[in-house]
Amino acid sequence: MKKSLKIFAIVMMALVMVFTATNLVFAASAVDVITGITPDDSNIDATGMQQIAGRVLGLLQVISAILAVILIAYLGLKMLIGSANEKADVQKQFIPLIIGTVIVFAATSIAKLLLGIMTNS
Repeated sequence: MKKSLKIFAIVMMALVMVFTATNLVFAASAVDVITGITPDDSNIDATGMQQIAGRVLGLLQVISAILAVILIAYLGLKMLIGSANEKADVQKQFIPLIIGTVIVFAATSIAKLLLGIMTNS
């Protein structure tokens, strides 16, 4: 239990560090540094990028949901069939499974939220 709690704490600290980082940049523009040269941004398609990211995130959620259901069914079957010692081991295996599933769904939901905010701005 202590090991999984330490891993969970490390993952949560890493997530907090990633999401609290700002995206402010105080650099000079390309025109100021190299005079006469400007970037060509006429071919950038934000909607296509949003669609691709949405598809990837949706696929990740579907795959993780399928794997979570399969693993929960497998561990449940092991718990029904197993002895008392095996039941205790299976209960210990449920905790990382639930934490991992929550992290995957939270990460994809946060990514979709950030993608929606960035494309609406």
